[in-house]
Amino acid sequence: MIRSLERAGIAAFAAALFAAPAVLAAPAAHAAAVRPAGDDVYRTWFTSHARCVAEGQGGIDRGHWEHYTCSEGDWFWHLWTNR
Repeated sequence: MIRSLERAGIAAFAAALFAAPAVLAAPAAHAAAVRPAGDDVYRTWFTSHARCVAEGQGGIDRGHWEHYTCSEGDWFWHLWTNR
């Protein structure tokens, strides 16, 4: 009886251990939702969202592109445009 309880405890621990990466991977699925359209062009990266938005809007104001996307990466913000 003690052996079966021990095995059940080990199995529960192993299940929790292997389930942890799935929980940590959940934000990556959210990051994929903000990816730019397939025809967008990668421009550059920025260390802040505000800087990325400022450069994207500046490109629109100068007439270089019609729209932009600032997607969040692991460490940086990435500017994508339609041209």
